[in-house]
This record gives sequence, C-alpha cells and structure tokens, in this order.
Amino acid sequence: MHQTSPIESLRQQQGHRLQPAARNRWVLDVILVDPGSWWIGCHLATNRLARYAGGVLPVTMPADAVSRAYLKMAEALRWSNLPVSRGDSCVELGCAPGGGSQALLDRGLLVTGVDPAEVDPVVAAHPRFHHLRKRSAELSRRQLKGTQWLMADINATPNYTLDAVEAIVIHPQTSIRGLLLTLKFSNWQLADNLPRYVERVRGWGYQDVRTRQLAHNRQELCLAALRSRKQRRLRRSTRRHLRPDSAHTNTRGPH
Repeated sequence: MHQTSPIESLRQQQGHRLQPAARNRWVLDVILVDPGSWWIGCHLATNRLARYAGGVLPVTMPADAVSRAYLKMAEALRWSNLPVSRGDSCVELGCAPGGGSQALLDRGLLVTGVDPAEVDPVVAAHPRFHHLRKRSAELSRRQLKGTQWLMADINATPNYTLDAVEAIVIHPQTSIRGLLLTLKFSNWQLADNLPRYVERVRGWGYQDVRTRQLAHNRQELCLAALRSRKQRRLRRSTRRHLRPDSAHTNTRGPH
C-alpha cells in the first residue's frame, strides 16, 4: 500500500487541493514536533517552494504507479523546472522497478530505462519505453544517440552514480542538455562532500547546478543541472507568475 504524506492527507480531508500562498506574503509556520511540543515561526513567500505548505510541491501518485519512485521523479521535475518537453528523449539509470520512468512517460517523454533488474510489466509495455537490461557501464554510445536528458536513481554511493553519469556526459558523441540525479547517502557524513559533488558536475560543463532534499526523498538528495541558467529562463517566460529557485552559489550541505 502506498504511503500518503501528511500534506496529501490534509488535502484529502479537506476535499480540495491546498492553495499556495500569494507571492511576497508572510506565512505562519506551525510544526507539531510531538503532542507537547510545537514550533511556531513565519517566512516570506518569495520563491516557488516557499509558497506551498511545508515547501512541498503538489504531486499525486496515480493508482497504477508501480513504486514510490513515481512521486520522487514527479516532485523532482516540478522543483527543478527543467525545460523538458513532450517528445524529448531521456535515459534513466537505475530505473527498476519503473516508478520514475513512469512519471517521465506521463510527462510525454521517450524513455530508455537502464537497469539489470526487471521492470514492472505496466511500464515495460508502454510504447514510449525501452528497457536496456544492463548496467550503465555496459552502455554503448550508439544506444544513447539523440538523448537529451539524463536521470539517475542508482542504489549506490554518490561517487558511483557520478562516475556512471560522467562516463556518458563527457563522451564526444553525446549531447546531454540536463541532469536529474538522486545522490544516496549510506550515512549523512557523506553529505559533507556535497560541495565537491556539485563542483564535479560543474566540471562537466553544467553551470546551473542545484540540490535539495525533496519531500519524497529519504536519506538522499536530488541534484538538478543545466548547461546554463538561460535554459530555465526560456521555460520561465511562459510561467512568469512563478519564481524558480536560484542556482547554488555556496553549497553547505542538505537543505
């Protein structure tokens, strides 16, 4: 059975979707730590995430979702504001059992899933999904021809994930516009290396790099990267009522 987040539970109880706060308005924050401990504060809703309760962008899990990775990918796409369009081609490393790929398919993307494990039949049968049942190190560049976006949710250390991604993006026969990576931490001390992870991605030519622990992440962070901020501005021109988050200038750790 899928778990429901506290924010989604509140939406269901009220019978409607919670509305975001107006931009540049003060918002009262009330956090119930335990029955006898409440934290109360406030913040100014100056950016997209700050307008939503708990900083949680509204995403829902369809009844046929094959795993909670659907929610992670759906939230990551909304938060990152990557300028993906219907018909774009993407590759997801570590795709099994297919929840993340399913969210990408629901956005209208052409998805190649890479994982030696099996993918749920619901996803495997989708006409825009192609499963390469192998490890990322076994991929040939011919199989990545025309790929525009690279996603990764590999159950391994951040360095392993970054090694797998680097082998793809620095190859002269690939031209990856943007990245959406899940960095998993077997222990939180690995988060101390986050500035180095960010600089490593920048070294591949991605200057707009942002990280965030999403509401649907667990002991992990999401990293989004684009070649330049201009790519996000093109998408923003059609959504001027929302202010996207700014790129990192000084990355200190999980946030």
